[in-house]
Formats: sequence, structure tokens, C-alpha cells
Amino acid sequence: MNSAERWLQGLLISWAFWIGGACAPNDPEVVRPSPGEPFLPRLPGPAAGGPYDSFSQALIASCRKILAKPGASVVHLRYQDFITQWRLSTEYCAWIYYTPENRYEISRLTDQSRVDPSYRFKRCALPTSVEDPRYPAHAIKYICAIHNHPYGDSLSEDDIRSIVSQGFIHGFEAETKDGTVLLSIVAFVSNDPTKPSCDGFYQYVPAAGSMYRWKQVDGAWACRKTGVIKWQNMEHYTLQKVDASCPDFSDMEAP
Repeated sequence: MNSAERWLQGLLISWAFWIGGACAPNDPEVVRPSPGEPFLPRLPGPAAGGPYDSFSQALIASCRKILAKPGASVVHLRYQDFITQWRLSTEYCAWIYYTPENRYEISRLTDQSRVDPSYRFKRCALPTSVEDPRYPAHAIKYICAIHNHPYGDSLSEDDIRSIVSQGFIHGFEAETKDGTVLLSIVAFVSNDPTKPSCDGFYQYVPAAGSMYRWKQVDGAWACRKTGVIKWQNMEHYTLQKVDASCPDFSDMEAP
């Protein structure tokens, strides 16, 4: 692609983003910056539906909430051209957090997007913090960064790096009424774009060094350990793919 073509593609992408943001339905569950404004630095909370007694309840509720949004599952478009994918797919992201009232909450969603420099994909840009007017900022504990993968793919390198960066800010574990819960990132997927449902999700838990694949089997949740990540330094890691049983999870929580 020459410079003129790249400029035109960038212009089309910017136009599609502006039109999408300006003309998107006014969904009270989704917050986004106005056209031309910088990314949101924080997400308001809580979203409707909470609070939740357990991490798993909040996780499944957020999976259903996100995958019901327009463009959250477009697995049939994974091999289409980028502009088509851009127009019809949307990544939404949010936080699951723990409050001083010993309950789990979901922040409101955002669909603000960061574009890959090579124009191969866009990612939901998750704000670093949650602003819940009921509590001081230091009282909120960050449990899980959640988002959807419209094409049903596994966690990306960007996902892996981003949750580690968040861990250095918020800590890699939180003490809750349920014991120690480890910070993780989750990507929800649906198998049917016509009737999206919470069919499964991918999870990475930095403190455990492991990646997991969750899916529903005969109405119950089943887990497989799919990878082991070892960080060589602050910048580089190795990923060893595995297929093994998961640890004995308590209420679907991180090990």
C-alpha cells in the first residue's frame, strides 16, 4: 500500500469512526468521548443490574450484557476487508470491581477504540480507573478487565500486555470476602452472530501465569488450561501452549 492509499484508508477509517460515534444509538450503558475529544480517562460506575454476590455472577452478567450489544459478535466477518469489519464490529470493554460493601460491580461500558498502526484491527481502549461516586477511589478493588472479541479469537498480545500494565497500577490480587481473587482479563465470545449469547470466554491471570478457555458444555461451565506465560523481563514473554485440566476453581474464580 502506497502513502496515498494509506492516507485514504486512514481518512475512511476516521470518517467511519466519527459517523459511528456521532450516529450511534443513545445507549445509557455505553459511554464514549465526543468526536474530537481524547479517550475517557475513567469509567463511571456502577452499571445497571448489580451489585453481585460473587465474581462469577458479575462475570456472566457482564458477558450477557456485552454480547447483546450491536456488533459484539460478527464471527462471519473475520475474513472480510478491514473497512467492512470496522463498520460492523464493535469491541466493548469495562471493569468488574469490588466495593467496600463486599459486593462485585460492573462499570458502565465503553466502545472507544484504538487502531492498530497497520490497520489490521481496532481494540477497545479500556480506561485505567473506575469512578463510583459512592466510594473514594482508593476503596475500589479491580478484579477483572472485560471485553468482547467480535471474531471469536483468543486473547491478543495487546490484551496480555495491557492487563499486566493494569496490575502494576492496581495490584495483581485483591482481598475479598471470598478470599484472594487474582486480577485477570477476559474476552467474551459468541458462536452465533444472529443470536449472540454467552458461549464462552478466554482468560489470562498474570499472577498465575496461565491462560484458560471457558465454554458451556451441556449447560455447565467447563475450563481448559491453554497456555503458560513466562515473562523474561518487563518487555518480553514466552507463551507455551498447553492443553491441560484447570485448577480447582471456586465459583469460577481465578486460581
